[in-house]
Amino acid sequence: MYYYLLLASGWTVLLFHLSSMSYVEQDIRPYLKLVVTEESIQSWFRQMEFSYNGSLISVENLGGFSFLEFLIRKGAHLFFYYMLGFVIVRYFSTFLENKPLLILLLSCSMLLIIAMMDEYLQHLHPDRSGQWMDVQLNCLGGVIGIVGGFITSLSSVNTKKSADHSM
Repeated sequence: MYYYLLLASGWTVLLFHLSSMSYVEQDIRPYLKLVVTEESIQSWFRQMEFSYNGSLISVENLGGFSFLEFLIRKGAHLFFYYMLGFVIVRYFSTFLENKPLLILLLSCSMLLIIAMMDEYLQHLHPDRSGQWMDVQLNCLGGVIGIVGGFITSLSSVNTKKSADHSM
């Protein structure tokens, strides 16, 4: 039980640490320039464009390196919150086995609170901006992680039950 609590706490501390860093400290464009050319990025993503938080995101608008960095940054939001959602639901599942709705409610509530605090910390940083759209993106990744963790916890409970009946 404490294993998942420790993981969730450590992961949250990592998220808050990353949120406290300036944009310049997290800028990966210099590293991207070492492994890919602007022309390659433009040819791969020239047809891709979408709206995010009221802005049109495209290679044409941002340039190749900034566009790719944007995709990686938003993918990181999904990944980090997927992992957080997974360990949070696993934590609650360890001691609330027979209360699936309570597990989901507590997990989603905890995830939402952390996502809002994370973006609020970014809002407080002079070189960052906290955005509601990022809270939504964080929650999307987290809910996918919650579903994955919930399914995993259900299968481990069923495995335990079937093992107990065979004795």
